[in-house]
Amino acid sequence: MKIYQILGTSIAIPGCSILEALNALPPGAILSASYIGLTGSALLSLVSLPFRNTIGFLYVSKNNEKVKISSMDFWGRRRDKTISVDDWIPLLELSPKKMDPLYLTPQIADGSKYKLFIKFGNIMNQTKMSLVLE
Repeated sequence: MKIYQILGTSIAIPGCSILEALNALPPGAILSASYIGLTGSALLSLVSLPFRNTIGFLYVSKNNEKVKISSMDFWGRRRDKTISVDDWIPLLELSPKKMDPLYLTPQIADGSKYKLFIKFGNIMNQTKMSLVLE
């Protein structure tokens, strides 16, 4: 939705300025379009900021050597990253944080941090996941 808001704002502001110059719209229409468009874009961006790098799926290879992390970026697109199991910092080695009851914050060796919501997860193979990730 954020992408559509920004795209619509980038079309509406120049369109309103042209129509206002041709006297098809009353004076001040460009200001109204700017206020509504920019405020909406900023609000949607701020609301979606906490959900950046949220893990949607974690895949572990059959030989337990690779982990594929599917997360969401700032724009809401899915980003896949395949790493070695050795690059995953085990969750039990991380210090406890205040947000742990809500979500875990796994890290990988290159410094990337993710958010893993534990309440809404569904683990298909508990033993394999605990061997690799914990």
